[in-house]
Amino acid sequence: MQKKKIKKILRYISNKLPMRFIPLDGLLWLLVWLTAKMASLILFRDWILESQGRPQFFKHKINIGLWALEPDRWSFCARGVYSRENMFDKCKVLDACCGDGSYSYMFFSDIAASIDAIDNDEYALKYAKKFNSRDTINYHLVNIIDMPMPSKNYDFIIWNAAICYFDNHDIDLILRKFIDVGTPEMILTGMLPKSNGWVDHKTEFIEATEIKELLLRYFKQVDVKEVLEGQTSTFYFKASRI
Repeated sequence: MQKKKIKKILRYISNKLPMRFIPLDGLLWLLVWLTAKMASLILFRDWILESQGRPQFFKHKINIGLWALEPDRWSFCARGVYSRENMFDKCKVLDACCGDGSYSYMFFSDIAASIDAIDNDEYALKYAKKFNSRDTINYHLVNIIDMPMPSKNYDFIIWNAAICYFDNHDIDLILRKFIDVGTPEMILTGMLPKSNGWVDHKTEFIEATEIKELLLRYFKQVDVKEVLEGQTSTFYFKASRI
């Protein structure tokens, strides 16, 4: 009852004050436009000028900033949604090759009891801790090939956009590591672009069946789907041992 009374008073005040004549929606659009321009500037600095060398991770706040003016940029959300859809309250998550930490922060941190987000890039982790920090997220500097995982008994392991940066030997090694630190019911999810000849890629896949055959060496149930995202295609995978 008290809340209704307060709401009524505030509505009355808002109708009497000059606030009603302030174009709030227009100001919001202006802020969105300015944010998009800033995102474009950062994208140009980092990926065209390569002012700090070739980027090793993508700052997804660029995508957030541009999305309102570029609706076809929706796909950056897909990897978060597909990985999130099977999670349950208080689950334990490993975000491997986490980059800027956007997905742990935006898609997993509200449901997971704890998230170990690991990467081998000190700059990426410094950025992640500064802009995508939350109590449930623990960032770790880990060489996924040579170093042990931070913990065990993960319910979900996320491996987004990184598998192509490893050769076949290392991919096998990493998958075995994931199995060792996961629960028997652990679910592995992730994505990777369809073969595109990117200069830093060591392994690429042309067909979804190739990825499925790889994962079936280690997992009993494997689902791989190809999703058209603008002019490119992306493979999304989910694998479990039961």
